[in-house]
Amino acid sequence: MSSLKNKSTADTTVVGGGDSSMFDITLAQLTELMDVREKDLKEKLHSSEYNGIKGVLEKLKVDVNKGLDSKNQQDLEQRRTAYGRNEIPPKPMKTFLRLCWDALHDMLLVILLVCAVVSIGLSFYKPPQEDDNVKEDGRKQHDIKLDFLTYVHIDESHESMC
Repeated sequence: MSSLKNKSTADTTVVGGGDSSMFDITLAQLTELMDVREKDLKEKLHSSEYNGIKGVLEKLKVDVNKGLDSKNQQDLEQRRTAYGRNEIPPKPMKTFLRLCWDALHDMLLVILLVCAVVSIGLSFYKPPQEDDNVKEDGRKQHDIKLDFLTYVHIDESHESMC
């Protein structure tokens, strides 16, 4: 097998670059087409280099009506060798500490944390006549921590849906 070359594009990594001599279009040309958007893509596709979508299909030796023959394993393997696997690698997961750090950039959360610090600071002050609220003060501190963790979890869930 040929050696694999990595080429980084906008958000993906293209792996492949084997022998594409049996095809009339290279991996670099396909990558270039994938990076172009909207009006520029239309112009590029209809240029003399590609001759439209049908021209690209002819260069890739793909039947316009049938597409690729999934039963022809030799053809599929040649394409995989020439162009690499047709997949986008998943984004790496963020660690919990990274999510906490990202959450600290939200102004509302910063205000809430400042209020929490003030509240914790005030919980250490005990007027001489009150001793009954000791358990309640500890509970407030745990509630604040729980609120922060809940906020980070909700923020993470929101980001994963976007």
